[in-house]
Amino acid sequence: MDKETIVSQGAALIESDLTDWQGEGVLLDDGCLVYCMSGDAEVLVNFYTWDFAHRSVLILFPGDVVEVRGATEDFKVEMLRYSASVLREASLQLEQTVYSLLKKDRCRGASPLVEDIVCNLFDLLKAYRKACPDSFNQIVLFQLKAFFLGFHNYLLRNPHEAQPEEGSERVNELFARFMEAIMEHYKESREVAFYASRLHISPKYLFNISLAKTGRSPKTIIDHYVVMQLKLLLRTSSESIKQIAWDYHFNDDSFFCRYFKSHTGLSPQQFRKSIV
Repeated sequence: MDKETIVSQGAALIESDLTDWQGEGVLLDDGCLVYCMSGDAEVLVNFYTWDFAHRSVLILFPGDVVEVRGATEDFKVEMLRYSASVLREASLQLEQTVYSLLKKDRCRGASPLVEDIVCNLFDLLKAYRKACPDSFNQIVLFQLKAFFLGFHNYLLRNPHEAQPEEGSERVNELFARFMEAIMEHYKESREVAFYASRLHISPKYLFNISLAKTGRSPKTIIDHYVVMQLKLLLRTSSESIKQIAWDYHFNDDSFFCRYFKSHTGLSPQQFRKSIV
């Protein structure tokens, strides 16, 4: 999959065709700055579709659910992947409004200025990685902070370049808040009524919003996100099934096993054994 990988603990520069993100998609546990080198594809981020074509730039954050669809044969990207800890350090002293806008307007098409900034950033990081590998993570941290501030300012100055959102401003805002609530409370509840109450709207209105934005019911989105988190946990931790069931507020571990199998076709134990 990856033709060139420059790896350092906390950050990596990668060329890829993103085949790992096709199919059911992935739950990111790191952040990514992605540049489309060739071809095009549709990229679903938190169930919202972005057109990602040659020379486009996309920003992804830890906790995003990402899926690539309809990629052309020549689809290839270069990306900077960075850990959640690197992102947290880069976020220090940056206002939350910066990240709110970046998450809302996270993909920009072929802009010569944005393309120059991202390509020069990648070239600079490659040079630093060779010249001073021991300082690579710290350099990435400062370069990310500069990029976020600069890109935020660019988005504010060029709102006409944004991909148009379907639906009213109210619907788009509520759906974004719905996704934020899932990311914050997915262990606590899997019920539509719980999230509707947090948004101060009815479950039926939440259903209409979700269907309008994604073609999926809110329950489908909630369950998909929970299952993605469970898969990540089962792959990366040695926590017992009983402990996971407790942490995710299942009544007991047998109910957890039935829930997981109904969505994946495998029990949690079988899923763990299937991991190579």
